[in-house]
Amino acid sequence: MKTSGETLVLNPGRDLRLDSLRGLMLVTMTVNHLPTFMRAVTDGGLGIMASAEGFVFISGLLMGIVYTRRLRRDGPAGLRRAVLHRAEMIWTWQIGAFMAALAAVQLTCWFTGFCSWSNPPLFYSNPWLAALLGSVMLYQPGLIDILPMYCAFVLLLPFVLHALEEGRYKRVLAWSLLSWFVVQWIPPVDGAPLYPIHVGSFNIFAWQFLFVIGVAIGHTRITPSGPQIRFRPAYLAAAAAMAVYGWCVQHLQWRPPGCPDWLFGILLNKPNLGVLRLVDFGAVAFLVGALGLRFPALVTWRPLALLGQHSLVVFAAQSVGVMIILNFSPLFATPLRDCLTTAAMIGFLFAAAAAHREYARRRKAAETFPPRHAPVLPLSRRHDVHAA
Repeated sequence: MKTSGETLVLNPGRDLRLDSLRGLMLVTMTVNHLPTFMRAVTDGGLGIMASAEGFVFISGLLMGIVYTRRLRRDGPAGLRRAVLHRAEMIWTWQIGAFMAALAAVQLTCWFTGFCSWSNPPLFYSNPWLAALLGSVMLYQPGLIDILPMYCAFVLLLPFVLHALEEGRYKRVLAWSLLSWFVVQWIPPVDGAPLYPIHVGSFNIFAWQFLFVIGVAIGHTRITPSGPQIRFRPAYLAAAAAMAVYGWCVQHLQWRPPGCPDWLFGILLNKPNLGVLRLVDFGAVAFLVGALGLRFPALVTWRPLALLGQHSLVVFAAQSVGVMIILNFSPLFATPLRDCLTTAAMIGFLFAAAAAHREYARRRKAAETFPPRHAPVLPLSRRHDVHAA
């Protein structure tokens, strides 16, 4: 491992820093989805950027590392199989979370006699239609609309990694940047005529840029001949200045001189990943990367790494848990209730991750150590088995 200002190199095995940071993003996303006073710290605490940017970027970075290794080990066909398997897994957890949230809303409405305004309207107005559209990802209400986008990004991996393996970094990033740039100037689509079809609040053509950057960086970290990130003092100073400016925009309402309201809105737009949000995240990510390289212990915490290693399960669990909790506003009526409820929700994330870890361990053990005594077949069937 090299120090600050030198080439970034990844040691073999999992990087607990990246797992810890992704786990932190999951915690802050969960808090941001709750009506808690703690959002003052987790939502925009570092500036314009939010947890979603960090989650998408780190996911891309980790996939760039993992699937580059898979491509080099198993070839293009092996990569396609792995990608399709991962996409199927994401789709399965998304549908599971969607149906669980829908069932939870129905049960809550039945027990309490009312439906909270925080629930997706179609969940209680036409639950069967919601289930049908949700199963094909044509109805993606807030809180559970990241995984479908994530699934599409995974399917994009073979094309991106193939180009990166051929050294076409600039071409990949240029096309990705062009897609992001064009989206910035397209007027928002009026979704009212399309209702109940709703494909989420994140514009996939904009957010893919953040994911592709992460994949490209992950690829370079295990490619010595590829372009490398260098943490020079001048770069660190520029990133720090931009991070400070982003904090001032978020908390002091600073804006670029002479910037009209319509343009300022475009620059800060979250669904389209406005340029100020993008640059602010880049500055913060660069500083965190430098800190993690120089002082890895500061960005490594094994409990958070546990969440990051089981991010798919944790995200699905928090989607359902938050959807249920939002039906009970009295849980946040006092500071004490607020703290206890938020702490319980965060604890639920760790419980979901621990349960999935234990399930994965038992499944692996069962595959590694099959039953010691295979069942004895009757004599009449032994010939059939050997013939097969």
